[in-house]
Amino acid sequence: MGLEYQCPTCGLVLKQHKASQGFYCVNKHHFDRNEQGYWVFTKPQRQKPTGDSREQVRAKRFLLESGIFSPLIDKLAEIITGSITPDACLLDYECAEGFFLRALASKLAEVENPLNVQYVGVADAENAIFAAAKAQTPGILCLSSSKKLPFADNCVDFITVIDRPLKGKESIRILKDDGTMLLVMPGPRHLWQLREYIYSDLVEKPFKVNLPSALSVKETQTLSFTLSVTGEQALTLLDMAPYAWRANDKMKHDIQANHFESLEIEYVLVLAHKRVSELL
Repeated sequence: MGLEYQCPTCGLVLKQHKASQGFYCVNKHHFDRNEQGYWVFTKPQRQKPTGDSREQVRAKRFLLESGIFSPLIDKLAEIITGSITPDACLLDYECAEGFFLRALASKLAEVENPLNVQYVGVADAENAIFAAAKAQTPGILCLSSSKKLPFADNCVDFITVIDRPLKGKESIRILKDDGTMLLVMPGPRHLWQLREYIYSDLVEKPFKVNLPSALSVKETQTLSFTLSVTGEQALTLLDMAPYAWRANDKMKHDIQANHFESLEIEYVLVLAHKRVSELL
C-alpha cells in the first residue's frame, strides 16, 4: 500500500484527479501541484513567505553541500539501511531545502540490495520547499503545516526528524503501527564554541531523551566530530540553531571575525518505534 492522502482542512480522504493530478475531497477542498514541482497543502499566503529568506536558504544549502556533514550522512544511512524494509515510505519531517533527503537517497541507492524507498519531504516554509524542488530533491515534496499533515493515519513506514524539534502528534499519527522514527538531536557539546559567545554562564548539561509516550526508544547513539570553518560558515551554522535569535550584532561580528579550527559537532541519534499498544 502506497502513501495515502488526507485533507488537511477537513480530514476526509483525498482523491487524485486523473487529468490535472490535483487532489480533492468530497467537501470540494482542492490542492494542486506548483509549477516548480511541489504540492501545496496550505492556504494561499497573503503576506510574505515565512521562514528563511532565499539568501539564507542558499547559504545553508551551499554549506551543507560542501560535505561538512558527511559523517552524519554516513551514520544516518547506516542506521536506516539496517532498519528500513524494501518498498518503504520514508518521510523527512520539516525537510527544509531537502539536503538530507537528497544525500540519503544518494547513499541508500548505493546499497547492495536496492531498497526502492519512496521519499517524501514536508516543509512549512515556502522558500525552503521551493529550493528543495529546484534542487531536484527526489520524491514527493509538500508545502504543509506541521500542525496538520496531508497524510492518512498509519501510512508512513519511517520518519526522519533531523535537527528539528518534534512538534505535536501529527508525525506520530501518520507513522504506521510499529513504524520507525529516527530523531537527530543536538548533543550537549554541539556548537559549543559558538554558544560560548552567546551564554556567559554556559555549563554542559547531560542529554535527556524526552519523547512522546507513543514512542519507545530502541537505540541511542552519539556522533561527535570537529570542523574547521570560517567565521562566515560558523554564522551559517549558528543560523540553523534554535538559539540563533539570542546572538546580538556584536556577538555575530565577533564570530564572523574568527576562524574555528575545531568547532565541536555532536548529535544524539535516537531510533524509536511507535508503540502498537498506545496508538493515537
